[in-house]
Amino acid sequence: MELTNRRRLSVIARLLAPLSAVLTGLLAGGMGFIEVVLLPFWRGSAPAEFRQWFTDHSDRIRNVMIPLGVGAGAVSTAYALTQVADRRPDAAATTAAATTLGVIAITVTVNEPANHQFTAGALTDAETRNLLDKWARWHHLRVALGIVATTAAAFASHQRQVHLNEK
Repeated sequence: MELTNRRRLSVIARLLAPLSAVLTGLLAGGMGFIEVVLLPFWRGSAPAEFRQWFTDHSDRIRNVMIPLGVGAGAVSTAYALTQVADRRPDAAATTAAATTLGVIAITVTVNEPANHQFTAGALTDAETRNLLDKWARWHHLRVALGIVATTAAAFASHQRQVHLNEK
């Protein structure tokens, strides 16, 4: 029985490890695009123009980024948990899960509430600038966490492959 459970965990982990690396990479890439392309565009726009653009397009961004965030968080956490359940805790897998969950936590508590404020139609131009500055500061942290998550997930996946090849 113990061998069967360990075998199941190994098969699940074999699937989750590279998927974690891919999903965290896509999430970090999306956040990087926002950082490098959209954020400078938003900051260069007049506040009223930014609010209108954001109202018109934020759902498109959300429809891509939320599934990526949820998927990366779920898969990275599941992979880390399979390692713990198999009595092989992996620091890289745990780091990938923790930093991806950090991205999600910042998104839920800071960026998404700000997004709703941008589209609600109640902000002045000064409030818009201040809120966008706050949004950007937290987004910089999300990008950094996303890069750490991707690096850790890729390392964990690579280490898993090396371990399997040694068997």
